[in-house]
Amino acid sequence: MRKATIAMYAGAALTLVAVLALVVDQSGGGLARHLHDTYPGRAPDWLDMATASIAGYLYTLYGAGFVLWLWMARKAGKGTRSLRIAATAAFVVGSVLLVYNFTQPHPLVVTATGALPCLSGLAAVAFLWAGRSTRKSATA
Repeated sequence: MRKATIAMYAGAALTLVAVLALVVDQSGGGLARHLHDTYPGRAPDWLDMATASIAGYLYTLYGAGFVLWLWMARKAGKGTRSLRIAATAAFVVGSVLLVYNFTQPHPLVVTATGALPCLSGLAAVAFLWAGRSTRKSATA
């Protein structure tokens, strides 16, 4: 479980990197510029609303992901048996959201950076399924 726990904390750290990439992109107007280039005929009010909606969605997604990473890492440290299923479900949902994000008009750097936590998720799930399921089974 130690390797899985490390992968989960790495996922939390990579989620913070994704947030930082979004903050940097927004401060430079990247998302707004990208939406303007993608939808050149749209009114400025619509572009402002779309920029705010997408940023809100991404910040919410990253916030929920960060909390989930920390929760799962704590559970992994305790050897919770059901963590395999929860982590696998979180990985599948995160991967589906990642694929969805690549279909949306987000700047590529924002979406690519957001993919990094999924790599930690893949590692964590692999470590969980490769190792023993609980501390009890490790002593049995």
